[in-house]
Amino acid sequence: MSVTPDPARIPARFLQAIKDQPHGKVGLAVSGGGDSIAMMHLASRHLPPGNLHVVTVDHGLRPEAAAEITTVRRQAAALNLPHHVLQWTWNKQGNLQAAARAGRWAAIADWTQTHDITTVMLGHTEDDQVETVLMRLARGSGIDGLTAMARVDHRDGLRILRPLLDIARVDLRDWLRVEKIGWCDDPSNDDPRFDRVRARQMFKQLETLGLTRKRLIQTIDHMQAAHRSLQRAAQGFARAHVRQDAGDLIFAPEALRLDAEDAPRRVMSAGFMWISGNVYRPRFERMMDVVAQAGAGRKVTLGGCLLTPLPGGGLRMTREAAATPTVTRSVDQLEASGVMWDRRWFIEGPLTPGLTFSALGDGLRDCPDWRAVDLPRVSLLASPAIWSGDRLMAAPVAGFSNGWTAQIVADFHEHAFAH
Repeated sequence: MSVTPDPARIPARFLQAIKDQPHGKVGLAVSGGGDSIAMMHLASRHLPPGNLHVVTVDHGLRPEAAAEITTVRRQAAALNLPHHVLQWTWNKQGNLQAAARAGRWAAIADWTQTHDITTVMLGHTEDDQVETVLMRLARGSGIDGLTAMARVDHRDGLRILRPLLDIARVDLRDWLRVEKIGWCDDPSNDDPRFDRVRARQMFKQLETLGLTRKRLIQTIDHMQAAHRSLQRAAQGFARAHVRQDAGDLIFAPEALRLDAEDAPRRVMSAGFMWISGNVYRPRFERMMDVVAQAGAGRKVTLGGCLLTPLPGGGLRMTREAAATPTVTRSVDQLEASGVMWDRRWFIEGPLTPGLTFSALGDGLRDCPDWRAVDLPRVSLLASPAIWSGDRLMAAPVAGFSNGWTAQIVADFHEHAFAH
C-alpha cells in the first residue's frame, strides 16, 4: 500500500524497490506520462547513467504522441540518456488496448536484443495495480489473475522491474512538481470507452462500501503468496512429467490428466504459452478439449501448437511452422550479436544486411543431413532458418549450420514457472 505521502520519500521508496536487483543494461520504457517520466528521473539519479537506455513506442494513434515523444527526447538528452523511438502499427484486429499492449511489448523485447539489454523497467504504479485487480475481478479471474502485477517479473528472457508499484500516482505527481519536472497527460486516460478508465471510476464508488485501496492491495498480496505456492508445485510436477526436447515439450501420460488437480492444468497451460510465445493462457474449455482429443490418439492443434499423440500415452507439443514470424534485420541493427526469433530462439552467426529469419518449412529438402538429427520432421519444419531471399543460408537445428547456431534461451522448467 502507499506509504509515501511526503514527496521527499519517493527516492527512498524507489531505491528500496531496486536494491536487491541486478541490473546491467536497463531499458526504461517511457511514454511521456507522469509515472514513466518520474521513473526515468529517479533511475538516472540512482543508477549508472551509462547503463540506461530510454525507449518510447509510437503507436501512431494520437496526434498528441509527437509532443509526448519530444518531451521524452528532450528530458532524456538533458539527463545524458540515449533515447530510442520504436514504431508500432495496429492491424485493426481485436481489442485496441490489448493489441497495443502486446505490440508495445513485442517491439520493446525485440529492441532489447539489439542493445544487449537484460532488464526493463516499467512505470506501473499502485493505481495501475488497483485498476488491474478490479478489471480482473469483473472478469471472474482466479488466483493467477488476481495477483495483478508483480514487482519483479520475467518474460521473453528479460527481467521486468516495476519500481513504482508501491507508490500512488498522486504522490509521484507531487514529487514531480517539487522537482519542477514536466510531463504529458494522455487524454485517453479519461476516456470511458476503455475498461481501465471505467475501473478507475468504479473504484471511487467501491471505496464508499469499504473496498478501499488498502483492502485491495492486501487481497493482491494474499493472491501472490498463493500463486507462488502453486507455481512451485507446478514446477515440481513439470520436472517429473515433462521433458524439453529442443523446441518441443514431451508430456508423460500423467501430465494429460487435467480433470481434477491444479498442477497438470497449470503445466499444460504453461506449455502452450512457452511453445507458442503467447502472453495469455489458452481458454480453459478449449485446452481441456484438445488435450482430451490428443489423449484419445488424435493429432490436434491449438494456438500455434501441434499436439501429436505418442505410443504408450503422452504427447509431443510442437510449434506450428505456419504460425511462426519472419524477422528481418536492418543495417543499423547489425551491431547485435544475434537475433531473437519466435520469442524463444536466439540465432547467432555472420549477420549481414538483407537476411531474413523464419521457419525452415520446405527448406528442409535442402538440408541433406536432417535425418541424422534426433528430432521429428514436423519439429524441424518449425525450427529457425536463415534466408537470403529464397535461398536457404542455414538451418542449424536441422544439421545445416553453415556458421550459424540457434538455441533456446529460456528453459521451460526454469522460466515458465518464474515466481
